[in-house]
Amino acid sequence: MKTINRVVFQGTRTRVLIVLFIAVAIAAGFLLIFANDMLARVLNDHLMVQNFDGFALAMLLTAGLFTLRFALTMFGDYLFEDFSRGTITRLPYYYISRLLSAKHSYFASRPVAKLHADLWTASQASGGFYGNLLRLVSRVAIFVFYGIVVFRFDVWAGVFSILALPVYFLLTLWTAKRIAALQSAYVEKNGELATVTQEAFDNVRNVKAKAAHGFFLGRPAQVLRSIKNITVKVGVISLYTVNITGLIRIVAPIFIIFGAIQVSANFDATAGNIMVLFINIPLFLLGLADFLNGYIYYKMSRPFLDKLDEFNAAELEFEGGTELESFQSLQTQGVSVTFEGGRIVHVPDFEVRAGEKVMFFGESGIGKSTVFNIIMGFQDYDGTLLVNGINLREISFASIRRIFGITFQHTNAITLDLRDNILLGTQKSDDELMRLIKLTQLEAQKDTKDDAILNNNVLSGGEKSRLGLAQMLACDPEIMLIDEAFSNMDEELESKIISDLFAQYPDRAVICVSHRISSKPFFGRVIEFTCRLKAAEGGD
Repeated sequence: MKTINRVVFQGTRTRVLIVLFIAVAIAAGFLLIFANDMLARVLNDHLMVQNFDGFALAMLLTAGLFTLRFALTMFGDYLFEDFSRGTITRLPYYYISRLLSAKHSYFASRPVAKLHADLWTASQASGGFYGNLLRLVSRVAIFVFYGIVVFRFDVWAGVFSILALPVYFLLTLWTAKRIAALQSAYVEKNGELATVTQEAFDNVRNVKAKAAHGFFLGRPAQVLRSIKNITVKVGVISLYTVNITGLIRIVAPIFIIFGAIQVSANFDATAGNIMVLFINIPLFLLGLADFLNGYIYYKMSRPFLDKLDEFNAAELEFEGGTELESFQSLQTQGVSVTFEGGRIVHVPDFEVRAGEKVMFFGESGIGKSTVFNIIMGFQDYDGTLLVNGINLREISFASIRRIFGITFQHTNAITLDLRDNILLGTQKSDDELMRLIKLTQLEAQKDTKDDAILNNNVLSGGEKSRLGLAQMLACDPEIMLIDEAFSNMDEELESKIISDLFAQYPDRAVICVSHRISSKPFFGRVIEFTCRLKAAEGGD
């Protein structure tokens, strides 16, 4: 909660907004007292006795006071909405930033769609919770100032109003625990729905080809039924709370005023006073009931706050370490990786120096891509990996990623045009961008899709591979790690790109993972990866 509080209340503007909201609530409260005093005078001195001498002026003044209070209340509502929506903006921004800095292992067992659903629903609900917390100020003002109005007209009316509150508590207290349990279930089901829906859309070709509509529709249908049952229960309980509040606000004033008349010897039972009490007692009770509603809202929000706390627990990447300025050498010594299930991949010892063009060759699953994942900080490992003679564990990941560029086996296009997909925020001239497009053989894509918004469905596997290569080159790395970027291209296109790449970057080190024997002649050295897989001790 400390982290969430820090994010929610950060910034001078937010703090000024809160102070202003408090001031407006207090000012509206004082206006309420004056307006009700004027209303009582208008009713008792003019309307009820049909004395219209000065009535118009008194009525106009009374209406003006209530209108001014209305204006202050609306301004307070604006401040409240600004704070609540600002909170909903700041929370997801902070947690997106935090999760992007989390260790890669955090994402291994968490579906992306569920992360998105959890993050967004938790941020919205938490924003509502903190808005509700700010509302506590106006609830206090309502309670205090309406209480002053009621007690000033008759002390016993105020006492009986307070005594009516336990009835409301007894009738609604159970709802908080029940709604909290239902909201916890909703969080999980909402994340599950996002996951199964994305999987259905991601596999749409397979759905059609395998005639598996029933299977892929059955999964979200089952989750949607569960969500419907949960939301119906939450809705009914919420409506019950609202209706109980309405019932008490209607019935209670009758008994409160009747009791005050019976007990209080000084009760002023003029029609005007009774009307004012009938107006203000329900509002006073609402102020009292709002404290319980605030507690109920807190219980409803608790599962979402807990979800944000789960994000706080995500282990972040190491941000310290030695800062590298250039690439000189890369060396492995006894490096191995243990995967889930006990499978161990051993990486051969090797050394690559600046300017070398090296190929990693071997079958799938024997550690070639694993080396790249280790270097970029995506994979835990045993053994020693040295960069410029310094242990990788002692080097800043930020500097590693400035020096090492990487293309992955699968590059995802984002919903932007080709230029932005290549540059990803880096600054390049048009001439430099065209050089990268020509080098990666994306000229045809520029001609046909230049201004179009791209996504994974409009690019072929080879186009996405070349896009990934262009993205890497845009970062101008000193050593390039190319992970199967050419596997989706024919040999002629691969040869053309490799030849141009080496010609334009003769002094840059390149390590390329490939299965193709035909690629070997392009490289000055080939490091063979052989099958050295084995189960961990005690594994299968």
